[in-house]
Amino acid sequence: MNKKNNHSRKNKEASFIRKEFYKKLIIIGLCIIPIVLFADNKGTFRLVPLPFFLYGMYQLIQIVAISQFIVDDFFPPKISYEKKTKPIDKLVYYFSNTLFFISLIALLFEIRNFGNTIHGTKLFWTAGVFGILVAIITTTILKLTNPSVYYESKRRYTVHLGLFIGFFLIATALASFVNHYFANPTTFCKNFKIESKSISGGRSTEYFFYLKMENGHKERFSVGKTKYNNFKEGEEIKLCLLKGKLGFDYVTELKK
Repeated sequence: MNKKNNHSRKNKEASFIRKEFYKKLIIIGLCIIPIVLFADNKGTFRLVPLPFFLYGMYQLIQIVAISQFIVDDFFPPKISYEKKTKPIDKLVYYFSNTLFFISLIALLFEIRNFGNTIHGTKLFWTAGVFGILVAIITTTILKLTNPSVYYESKRRYTVHLGLFIGFFLIATALASFVNHYFANPTTFCKNFKIESKSISGGRSTEYFFYLKMENGHKERFSVGKTKYNNFKEGEEIKLCLLKGKLGFDYVTELKK
């Protein structure tokens, strides 16, 4: 009788988690609608998307906070707790944790270099997709050779999170580093038009130029306050670049 009651209670908990997950997804979807509708509004209604964005982000954070329970609800683990852990399972668990934190630190050192790379966004996502592929291959090998890594709920969640996010971030950081550190040392310069300027708030003020590139798209570059004040919108600016090792030009200097 007790087993039956416990099973019923677990089903109710699982059902509640799933309902909460679906409810939050619907709320996020509804929040996106006014954000899209008023995204380009420059007048009175330009601030309409802000509360919807904040509330949508709050719901997303809540989903992340209960993500382990959501995963366990959709894909129940073989065991919820184990008394003795195999050494190889411990090794994979600690490796995934270490990979995650190292990759996060590596990306923090390289994030500004993406902003000074032509088509830096493309480089970021291309490298990120490669990292995800490495994570998929690693996960497949582990499941074939040592499936017990994924038997226990907490370890399964941590290993998946550490491998996928870790390889994604470390791949992007390494791509940026290799591209600019091993770039061709010969500098070449080109003129580009300043389409617009902007300032970001926060703890520290940042200044940006949006330049119209050769293929017509706009690229954003971070500049100092003095340089920001010395140039006007519509004016041309000279970019001195290096040919990156991975084929993405890296900006070394902006000048008149």
